[in-house]
Amino acid sequence: MSNFTVNGVYSYTSANIYSYLGRVPTSNAALKEAFREFGIAPTGNESDLKRLKNAMYREYSEQVREQIDNQNSQKQNVPWAGILSQIGIQPTGDYEKDYEAFNNAIQLLSQSAIDGQAMAYFAGLRSEAQRIFGSYSPSDQQVQTFYQFEKEHLS
Repeated sequence: MSNFTVNGVYSYTSANIYSYLGRVPTSNAALKEAFREFGIAPTGNESDLKRLKNAMYREYSEQVREQIDNQNSQKQNVPWAGILSQIGIQPTGDYEKDYEAFNNAIQLLSQSAIDGQAMAYFAGLRSEAQRIFGSYSPSDQQVQTFYQFEKEHLS
């Protein structure tokens, strides 16, 4: 077990550091930098490590929340988001999944339509979807880029 010293005064054991942070820094300077980066004034108490862990967790949580928010806004930016929302489907951003979900939902809705107005509405939605989905294919760069982003960040 080794000790890490910050500012030449405050000492922390590697066991304590590991128990709070789940890893041990590579050097005294790395621990000092972590305290500085997260705005924690070292005092030599174990509570410093707890505050550091909490600050690191908060930052990580904010980054994850930001990624999720960005991803959700990107899903809403796909060209077919509007047509899906008209029938109550949240877009995933995956062309094939969204297209299949639209077709399944519109088929069920069309089967339950009992008047001519509803049937005309659903036929209009089908026509609009053909135009929107037909102008894109899974090989389009925009869709592939989004799909790759989703795959990397959600898997």
